[in-house]
Amino acid sequence: MYLERVHTTLQQDNLIAISAVQGMGGVGKTELAIQYTQQYKSDYEGGICWLLAREFNIGTQVVGFAQSQLNLKIPDKLELPDQVAFCWQNWPKGNFLLVLDDVVNYSRNVESYLPPPASNQFKILMTTRLKFGPPIKSIPLDVLSEEQSLELLIVLIGEERVQQELDIAKTLCQWLEHLPLGIELVSRYLLKRTDLSLSTLLFRLEQKAKKRLAIQHDSLQLDEANRTSTAKRGVEAAFELSWDELSKTELGQYSQHLGKLLSLFAPAPIPWDLAKSVEQKYCENSDDGREFDVEEVEKARTKLLDFHLLQLSHEKEQIYRLHSLIREFFRSKLEEEP
Repeated sequence: MYLERVHTTLQQDNLIAISAVQGMGGVGKTELAIQYTQQYKSDYEGGICWLLAREFNIGTQVVGFAQSQLNLKIPDKLELPDQVAFCWQNWPKGNFLLVLDDVVNYSRNVESYLPPPASNQFKILMTTRLKFGPPIKSIPLDVLSEEQSLELLIVLIGEERVQQELDIAKTLCQWLEHLPLGIELVSRYLLKRTDLSLSTLLFRLEQKAKKRLAIQHDSLQLDEANRTSTAKRGVEAAFELSWDELSKTELGQYSQHLGKLLSLFAPAPIPWDLAKSVEQKYCENSDDGREFDVEEVEKARTKLLDFHLLQLSHEKEQIYRLHSLIREFFRSKLEEEP
């Protein structure tokens, strides 16, 4: 379903089409992009270029690809933006897909290096934790369904092991709130620990959660020595990237404070009026002299939503929720406070 939606979205416009697969860390955005390039590569006779938007400069990567893969001879003494422009102007004919994986700042790091808007041979697919509006067409990627979670667990650790503890397996998936990365990491941990039952692992995670340490359990970390999947990091590290980017935004620290405050609520939908009143009382009793400003609180909430660290459950009633693992992450941040 998602692959067809991505393809349909990219093919809708005659001019350059930009689509963004967006969602919280660990939801499988990169994996979806990989599957798309594999399934639809025949539609891009001009080729596919995969760039790492977070790690390296986009312009430098475009120039490097054009030189090494397309044998373009770029004139000397051109500045980087002009080098990139030369590449797009002299790009071979044919439909071409540009994948920008893990975009963290579109206006600063990406926009100026894109192909000219009037071109109809380029399609651009981004994966990102951010939320975009028009003209970028967003494709939100959510967590798995209960059935999909169980299927993934079966694929990774085997049907026999799941069937032996079927109810526990379902509970474990629910505890992870069906986050693909969480299920994958837990499964790979179980494969290494053939002596460990699902019920024992679930119990240990629950015990760690009582100490606000569940997010740091070994089963939710990435084993770099034995990494064989597309996962780049563990659950905590995946959320840490969003946390760090959040800190660089306007009211970033206040947004982090709000996230930690919301993590103290019960694991249930959170009415915004209740959250707002709790924050107001916090400000009134705070030693730092912070005054309650409803607009600032709402802006901080928007930042959490923009980075997929908070979810809107019911817009009309203004009900919000935290993914269970994000709640654990926020609580671990509370533990770091002096």
